[in-house]
Amino acid sequence: MAIRNFTEAFREEKDVYVQNLADAQVSCEFPLGEGRVEGFTFPHNRDPINLTQHIPFNAIKNSMDFRKMLSRRPPALQLLEQQEYEAYFKKLAKVRGLTDTAGKPDVDAAIDASEEKRRRTADRTMREPVSDRSPDPIHEVVEKGTGPGGAARFGERQRVAHNDVVAEDEIINPRVLHLCNQVKAEIPEEERMSAQELLESLQDIPNLSMDDLEHIRAHAFYKTVKKWAKNEMANRIDAESDKDEPASEATAG
Repeated sequence: MAIRNFTEAFREEKDVYVQNLADAQVSCEFPLGEGRVEGFTFPHNRDPINLTQHIPFNAIKNSMDFRKMLSRRPPALQLLEQQEYEAYFKKLAKVRGLTDTAGKPDVDAAIDASEEKRRRTADRTMREPVSDRSPDPIHEVVEKGTGPGGAARFGERQRVAHNDVVAEDEIINPRVLHLCNQVKAEIPEEERMSAQELLESLQDIPNLSMDDLEHIRAHAFYKTVKKWAKNEMANRIDAESDKDEPASEATAG
């Protein structure tokens, strides 16, 4: 739910549990006073975060960035109650087979694993080179308008032709490309993302295409992750075949 009364939601100091709902990472700035701000990036996954472990409560309360992300429609971030936060990680612990000495789901272990994953992702993002090169245009103008510099006047249209070359990142989800780049063979083993972390990160991406899965199968480095992508592709092919089968039988009859 989008936040309607920000003041009421933060009337009392408490732990602030936040979940990213956006189909991307979300960055916010938090004012610390005396002209200082602290930035925080919510990773591109659904694991909730106890934000007060990283940012002071008053800075969270006074952040206009954070307020916008909570109150926009649809919201990019949402607040969770403590019970919801713990229930999420209890379920995650069950899925991952994390248990405590009594054999119960180890919520703390699941939270620690999620935080380590977030930290490693943040470290890699900080090390990524930033390019100021603008992407190539997806089309070229072949007939200009009659205005200054070839601009189109009111009612005119420029005639364009699309470029024939399609870059890889126009076909493959950029997030898939980024993750596969983190496990290249030339990366030192101690800096390479683990197979489990890579698989979980890929599974967090919604609506993977067959091209995405083929890229993962070819470039994901780890056999387990490649096998997962191969199985996903096979399952989709089987599902499509099942859809077509009744129509084939009807035709045969």
